[in-house]
Amino acid sequence: MSTYRVCLQSVKQHEMIEHIKFDNKEDAEHYAKNNSATDNKHSYEVQINNNGQFTTIKSYLNGQPV
Repeated sequence: MSTYRVCLQSVKQHEMIEHIKFDNKEDAEHYAKNNSATDNKHSYEVQINNNGQFTTIKSYLNGQPV
């Protein structure tokens, strides 16, 4: 099971569309920041797995942390 994931969220409807798994926090944050910079319709949430429960540790919108 992956330790980190990035969830693609709809900005207007606040629903999760998909998630991408990562084993490294830096890779997850890099992916979220870069993809959010070119995508103004979605936010990207970096989440960590805590015993099966994912918790958001950072969110990006338009390339900026929110």
